[in-house]
Amino acid sequence: MILKERPVPIQLLQREALLRRLDTRFYRYKEIEKDLINWKTGYAGEKNTDYYLSYLPEEEFGIINDLRLKNQNTFQMDTILLSLMFGLVLEIKNIVGTLFFDQHTQSVTRIYKDIEEGITNPLIQARRHRNQLLHWMINHRLPPIPLEYLVVISRNSTILKTNPGNEHIFKNIIYAECLEEKINQLAAKYQTPVLKSKSYNKLTQLLLAEHIPSYPEILKMYGIGRTEIVPGVQCPTCKRIPMLRVSATWFCPSCKAYSKDAHFPAVRDYFLLLNEKMTLKQFQEFLLIEKRGVAKGLLHTLHLQVSGSGRTTQYYLPPDCILSPLNENDRKKGDFH
Repeated sequence: MILKERPVPIQLLQREALLRRLDTRFYRYKEIEKDLINWKTGYAGEKNTDYYLSYLPEEEFGIINDLRLKNQNTFQMDTILLSLMFGLVLEIKNIVGTLFFDQHTQSVTRIYKDIEEGITNPLIQARRHRNQLLHWMINHRLPPIPLEYLVVISRNSTILKTNPGNEHIFKNIIYAECLEEKINQLAAKYQTPVLKSKSYNKLTQLLLAEHIPSYPEILKMYGIGRTEIVPGVQCPTCKRIPMLRVSATWFCPSCKAYSKDAHFPAVRDYFLLLNEKMTLKQFQEFLLIEKRGVAKGLLHTLHLQVSGSGRTTQYYLPPDCILSPLNENDRKKGDFH
């Protein structure tokens, strides 16, 4: 059973928003494009792994995706599987080329198109996350359970190599298509329940309740000033910015298209990039609405969450809404809550 769905990574959505609202001549534009490709590749690998996990019997395993917890520092796990018998931490990688795991230096080299580069050792990552989760459970006085870890390689075309005599590391590195078989082997290894249903439910509920959403300050990360972010509503047809507010609808002066709901992605971009609550004035300025009364009426139809009152009123989106891609055809008017 999936206890926590895998969201589209906030880091991916933020970079998409950046590329929509930066001048293409911005000096780090190409870097952001490359970073976005990496995030999309990683997410695709995770979704591919989710496909193979879907073959597991729902009544035996609880699946928690993209879980971020805190001991002294925060740590984030791609996927956790939990049963009454054991737990399993997955570190998912979608990497093209050949990976060489060096026994002596504990380093990993990626070789692709005759280019070699060092990458983070995913085995060390997976072990660290497993150990952090164990410490987290101890700190929360939860009953100990056997915790395994695996590095999951989502591409079958990725070649794995290591030094002679070091092949034992591959018991913790598998291809995604082998995941079901590997989990069945672990289930055969751990046949005695170590948790009762009540303890299992307490553990899963606490894990979900203690999840800390990540919300990076993306502008600070790339050294981007607020004034470099292009304001306005983007046309869903030709992608030009801005559209104009005309007679209770949005009109694109470039391609002459009309839209009732084109402001939804603009509002989401504001929260993704600026990482703060929105006032009526900021809403009016970011969407380039001339009349305050028009902006006020439109803002109230969004049903955003509110704090403060009067002139101090601020509006914001809950994180689960921000993390969901917006599709104009799928969302009803004002359905932002």
